[in-house]
Amino acid sequence: MDENLKAPLISVVMPVYNGEKYLREAIDSILNQTFKYFELLLINDASTDNSEKIINSYNDSRIIYIKNEQNLGLIKTLNKGLDLAKGEFVARMDQDDISHSERFEKQLIIFKKNPEIGVCGTWFTLFRENHEDKIIEHPEYNDSIKIGLLTSCFIGHPTVMMRKKAIENYRYDVNYQAAEDFELWTRLVRVTKFYNIQESLLKYRFHSSNISVLENSVQVTNTKIITGNQLKYIDIANSEENIELCNILLVASSKFRYTDDEFRKLISFANQLEYQNLQKKVYNEKKFHEIINKRLIEILNKTVDKKLSTLPFLLKNRKEIILQRSILANTKMLAKMILKK
Repeated sequence: MDENLKAPLISVVMPVYNGEKYLREAIDSILNQTFKYFELLLINDASTDNSEKIINSYNDSRIIYIKNEQNLGLIKTLNKGLDLAKGEFVARMDQDDISHSERFEKQLIIFKKNPEIGVCGTWFTLFRENHEDKIIEHPEYNDSIKIGLLTSCFIGHPTVMMRKKAIENYRYDVNYQAAEDFELWTRLVRVTKFYNIQESLLKYRFHSSNISVLENSVQVTNTKIITGNQLKYIDIANSEENIELCNILLVASSKFRYTDDEFRKLISFANQLEYQNLQKKVYNEKKFHEIINKRLIEILNKTVDKKLSTLPFLLKNRKEIILQRSILANTKMLAKMILKK
């Protein structure tokens, strides 16, 4: 084996389970990276198809083949990969996706220039048969990513590269099936900085066998639990109502209308969220305030049956919303309130 490969700079962790249909394309996209010095850990989780035959057809010293004697499941297999990884960096890859040839090279440049960054993701392109490709964009910098992780997974799991010393003994939690990556990020973001390259460097294949399809209900349930855990971390009650309010406040909603009572409840929750953050200092205060205010303005514009008392309520609790709106918009709002009264 080449001397460089005895201590590879990157360990690529790719679990494999009955992945024969797309496996070769995924492996080839890793082996064809412009940055060559890595080990590719292909961990076969007791597949019953031709996955092993496909893996054994390669003659590349960078491939390390590991076979689970019994099916461990994705989360335990991922943790096994992290335990076995020898590289200074650990990259994730799924058996059905396609990495851009310059993905590793561009992620390493980010790590080299920014030693404080421990996790680096990228945008990715969602593709499937008979549909147009769609680029999934996530925020670039740590402060926005960290706030986004309150409710959503703002790091594309198969795009990730991690600095091994940053993740230390952190591992995926088996209690968060179908959302194990999201849960891990919410812990890691407290101890290291995150970054997303603003370029699609992976093609994410969407098909009927995706975990997000097969285990959608489990994923939705665990995502809510993860949001609740983070609210609890800043001393806000982990309740169904608060989780729902947090999602409305921080996730762009397809809802077209809000009632005046719903809007007031969101204002009160937003104030509580910001106050608790001031005490705990978890999120960047300025960025948090900016994101919350932007969403509240969007929601105000969708709020129907505004009461005349809403204006003094806003002036007392969120006067910035009034100040940030145009004079015309505020005049129209006031006129509607008066006419309804």
